[in-house]
Amino acid sequence: MKFTFDKELGECILCGSRDTKFYTKDHKGIRIFKCNNCKMKFMNPQYTDQYLSDFYAEYQKKDFKHHRYGDEENPRFAKHADNIELVEKYIKPGKFFSIGSGNGFDMKVARDRGWEVEGYEVDPVFTKELADKFSIQMYSGKFEEIDLPANSYDCVYMNHVIEHPKNPGEYLAKISNILKTGGILYMATPNIDSLSIKIKKTLDFLGLRKKKGSYYDAWQHLTYYNPHRFSELLTTKFGFETLHMSNDVKQIKNGKVQNSWMDKYLFKSGFRIVLRKK
Repeated sequence: MKFTFDKELGECILCGSRDTKFYTKDHKGIRIFKCNNCKMKFMNPQYTDQYLSDFYAEYQKKDFKHHRYGDEENPRFAKHADNIELVEKYIKPGKFFSIGSGNGFDMKVARDRGWEVEGYEVDPVFTKELADKFSIQMYSGKFEEIDLPANSYDCVYMNHVIEHPKNPGEYLAKISNILKTGGILYMATPNIDSLSIKIKKTLDFLGLRKKKGSYYDAWQHLTYYNPHRFSELLTTKFGFETLHMSNDVKQIKNGKVQNSWMDKYLFKSGFRIVLRKK
């Protein structure tokens, strides 16, 4: 699929600051900017809406091809169960809203644990398939324009989603609006300042890697997060308090995620964060 791009942006897609500057470009020539205000990095210019619409119409096939667990269901169920168990340390099951529901594993796990579940996906055809398969209320279209009741949900769940949309700041503002006071936001996303990426950046600088900047995964990811800076932004701009941050655990043994005390040191390729709406 050929890339098509919008015009270059003049402000940060997270905090809205105009204090942004060119940071680097990857091996395909995709340009990455950095915001001097919130310190996040983002693709600029971004893909057109039409490109993204076509991309996400086929995304689930790509998801299984590239996902760390392939098409195996059991590890995915185990990972979502571990995530939702973490959420339940801070709130009892209530109304659960999944953003970027994928193949519905998170929604099934949440419902089996006693949550009242709704979900959202980008592509309308795939969304209907999920709704029919799980008999769950599903929404599609532009997330920020969906008519959802304010102060209604106990948990919003975004597992490796916030790196995908063109307007993550609008997503987060919408989420803050639909969550109840005291409600929980769960997110997991790649860590652009992980140890492995720091090493790869050094090798890029020395000219020792053929695919410079490939770790941005700019074929699908538009925003790139540092966990501590992201936590600060979620507090100062979007009205959340951080309850938990850890590495996004990958290893699963005998159907259970292997958590470690080392996971509080955010050096792995992904992190997860649990926040409460103040």
